[in-house]
Amino acid sequence: MGCVYMTIEDQDFMMRQFKMMAKGIGVFLDISSLKELFRLEFSFDDELTDPEIEGIIFLVRTEELIDKNILSKKELEDALGVSSDRVNKLLNNEVKPNGEEREKLEQLIDEKQYWMNQDDTDN
Repeated sequence: MGCVYMTIEDQDFMMRQFKMMAKGIGVFLDISSLKELFRLEFSFDDELTDPEIEGIIFLVRTEELIDKNILSKKELEDALGVSSDRVNKLLNNEVKPNGEEREKLEQLIDEKQYWMNQDDTDN
């Protein structure tokens, strides 16, 4: 008898929690494990699709790259082929990445190999 639709406030709260979890424990988990953990923690089977969850995870990991000065917002704009306004909206959870953006985010993260090689200083 739960509500199918979340309020804007609920979505915002969930996104903040999502991001905190992805920045913390998400560093140690692969994408599929992190998605499963989110599903268990937030019980939103019908709320978000796998691609939407992946997009959020890739955005969180991209934010970490920006925070650690491994990637600039300008480089992100160029990699995605979008405006600075679009990048800001993505990073502020105002919009979700579309399929092409999600693929480019994944490639960018893989390219930087940040999550797999945190202690590898040769890159």
